[in-house]
Amino acid sequence: MEQCIYYGEFNAEKYWRSEKLAKLPHISNNQIENIIKAMDELLFVLCSEKDTLITRYKIDPAQIKYLKDIGFSFAYNDTDLTEDISKEEQYKNICQILLEKYDELSNKELMKKNSTMSAFAVLPESREVSKKYGFDFDFPKINIIKKVNSKIYSSEINRDLNSKYPFKIANSSKELYEEGMKYLNNSPIMIKDSFGVSGKGNLVISNEGILQRVVSYINSQEKAGKSVEFIIESFLDKERDFSCQFFIHKSGDVEILSIQEVRNTGSSYHGSYTPSKEFVEFIRGKGYFSIIKEVAAQLYKDGYYGDICIDSMVLKNGDIIPIVEINARKSMSLIKHNIDKYVLNFNLNCSFTFLNVIFSTHIPYEQIIKEMEEESLLFKPGMNKGLIPLSSNALFINRYLDKNQNIKTYKGRLYLAILYKNETEKEDMLNNLTQLLNKNQINVLN
Repeated sequence: MEQCIYYGEFNAEKYWRSEKLAKLPHISNNQIENIIKAMDELLFVLCSEKDTLITRYKIDPAQIKYLKDIGFSFAYNDTDLTEDISKEEQYKNICQILLEKYDELSNKELMKKNSTMSAFAVLPESREVSKKYGFDFDFPKINIIKKVNSKIYSSEINRDLNSKYPFKIANSSKELYEEGMKYLNNSPIMIKDSFGVSGKGNLVISNEGILQRVVSYINSQEKAGKSVEFIIESFLDKERDFSCQFFIHKSGDVEILSIQEVRNTGSSYHGSYTPSKEFVEFIRGKGYFSIIKEVAAQLYKDGYYGDICIDSMVLKNGDIIPIVEINARKSMSLIKHNIDKYVLNFNLNCSFTFLNVIFSTHIPYEQIIKEMEEESLLFKPGMNKGLIPLSSNALFINRYLDKNQNIKTYKGRLYLAILYKNETEKEDMLNNLTQLLNKNQINVLN
């Protein structure tokens, strides 16, 4: 079996989006950006024994040892790809770094020529990386990938499927105000950036005053030469979110991989969960899977093949919105699906979530793993419940990058797979983990 080399950039939309487009109001947070850059570690769940995972920052040795103990084996880089934490370096995506590190990495055993390369999301430099390193990387052209990932593309497809819930595209601040006001007469509205991700680039507007402030912010960018491209739609009364992961083969064949229930906080992703059989039958009865195949056929017709995650939702009135977003890439729910495949060996339920934390402590990651094991929280094969920590880097990355210790309080994120038999066990384990972290002066925020 040939080697596959995995790498990832979990904020690919940032590199697909044109710099010429105006942005919605947002608060930049360098610590959150650092966490997102460290999320590439999660891709280990896709790896088999002969595969390699290339991460921007080296994975903590304690995490590597634990993953090997529970059956995950893969090659990995044991040094950081970058040590420069300047603004210029932080903006570079992992492909740009791989191109710069060619002389250093190309002769290493973990970067064998003729390997297959697989990205979390295809980036503008992906083709150049695969060509330079001599890797097989079969993917559509980047202009196609940008097109099908745009929320305008997904909105237009959803309109064709579901004309009951219309939308408008605003190409000026004037249109944004005029069209927004038409919708506000009936309900709050949602304004979407065509390349927003996980809550970024989505704004809920409830009254004219807020709309006017947003329009004024956009107008100032428009005067500076930026183009305007936003989607306006009614804010819908949602019951639940879910997603479908599938793969379009180069032949056009479609392979549906999983359905995951998605938990969101506001518009931001907060975890994937296995839906009940009753829910899957409910959406089947609504014709959901037939719609997915129609969308897949359209994507293929437009030149796309590869990984797809479609975000969908059920409204409180029972209607399904089949296409909220099209993510033409791998996804967090695909990671959950691959954890599910591992968990099948143990006949347990599985959920995938994360804890947001703040801390000032200098406790090492190894100590967290050790204490989780002492408290019987750390999953090992043979146990009937337990937690699998999935990310060492995302937890402590801001402390790690703060070489001069200028920051007093660090933000972090601990991704987890929760293996359990009933909901009470799941909640008890999360509560016990929260207490363990709090005891070590790591405060859980959610």
